Amino acid sequence: MSNRSNKFICSFDCNGFECIVDVTSWEKQSLLDSIAGEQLRPAPVNLNHLMLRARFNQHRNPEIYSFTTTEDLTEESLWEFAEENPQALADLIRKNGNHLYGGRPPKEEPRIK
Repeated sequence: MSNRSNKFICSFDCNGFECIVDVTSWEKQSLLDSIAGEQLRPAPVNLNHLMLRARFNQHRNPEIYSFTTTEDLTEESLWEFAEENPQALADLIRKNGNHLYGGRPPKEEPRIK
């Protein structure tokens, strides 16, 4: 078992996951670039875009989270989990993640509650 941890940004709504992005290496490189006084690279995910998309799609009850894993999880493995069992992944992220935006699920029967 490794001591490596990864940081992710994700968004999902009643229809499933829309975004799962690993921001670990970008975050570390941004810190080093900032210390060195170098120009920062653009983030691998545009959080403003995610927030705007969520605001204009309130009927789908979007949620945006950041979360850190303590295992060697990759974007690919999380996408596989999201395809196989989106409700379980959403519940884990809600329980352990940092809530950035969003509300609760709609009254109709969504894919992710």
